[in-house]
Amino acid sequence: MTVHIQHSPAQAYRAAGEAHDLDALMATLADDVVFHSPLSATAEFKGKQQVRELFSAVFDALSGLRYQSDVGDERMRMLTATGRLGRQELHEATLLSLDEDGLVDEITMWIRPLPALTAMMAALGPRLARATGRPGLPLLVGAAVKPLAAMTRLGDKTLVPLLTPRRRP
Repeated sequence: MTVHIQHSPAQAYRAAGEAHDLDALMATLADDVVFHSPLSATAEFKGKQQVRELFSAVFDALSGLRYQSDVGDERMRMLTATGRLGRQELHEATLLSLDEDGLVDEITMWIRPLPALTAMMAALGPRLARATGRPGLPLLVGAAVKPLAAMTRLGDKTLVPLLTPRRRP
């Protein structure tokens, strides 16, 4: 007797992400997939080619991606995960919208804490700018986002502890 185990589209997406398997991830996506960036309200990646370029850069920068939660139904799934950008731990929430064929047609992502989000900007910004073919744009993007990443990292380590209420004995 042969047992066939059916994997849901969200399970296939998660497995591909954890394995950094770009081809397997692309197989879970509809041709007209739209990715809504956690970095900007105006940044959208439309279609498999743009999303492939984005996830290629993400997989180069991110390590240790592990999913913890997967809730929803056959049309919407909410996933949570953790990963690392260098020494910075990040937490991710991803909303997947699935089309009638069970393919992911929309991805909306959130990242926390703020130092992880700005570290992601610093890691991805210059890579994505290079893909535009515009000379100088990677340097400009790097110059704009790297100080922001450094400031949020410093603020998280030095200022936030000063603002956190102390426990009284």
